[in-house]
Amino acid sequence: MRHFIHFQPVPKDLIIKISILKTMMYCGTLWGLYHQGWAIKSDEESFIFPFWLNGVQAHRYAQKHWPNYTPKKITPQDFQTSLLPTLKRLNVTPALFSSSQCKFKLSTWQMSHFFFVKSRLSAA
Repeated sequence: MRHFIHFQPVPKDLIIKISILKTMMYCGTLWGLYHQGWAIKSDEESFIFPFWLNGVQAHRYAQKHWPNYTPKKITPQDFQTSLLPTLKRLNVTPALFSSSQCKFKLSTWQMSHFFFVKSRLSAA
């Protein structure tokens, strides 16, 4: 007698998030907005640090929402020495944005793990 296991379909948003996280791991660059400090915004739940996978999307968002800010590449050094301690101290949540909206939020650990851990290993 065979037993069949019923699998639940994977939600579409989970597939998209996994795809984006894989892209983050391999793209090699993240972008934030900078003007005398990194841009931080609030939403209905908390303070968030917006970041993008490319400079063009960051630039479009800055033009519309923060004209004084410019896209800046987030290097592993910037992340470890400046950005990560600040995000933790201020309890700010990193959030991946597109050119027009928030895609999803990450913890600082997830951002570090999915993007910057490979960079630290190759630098060692």
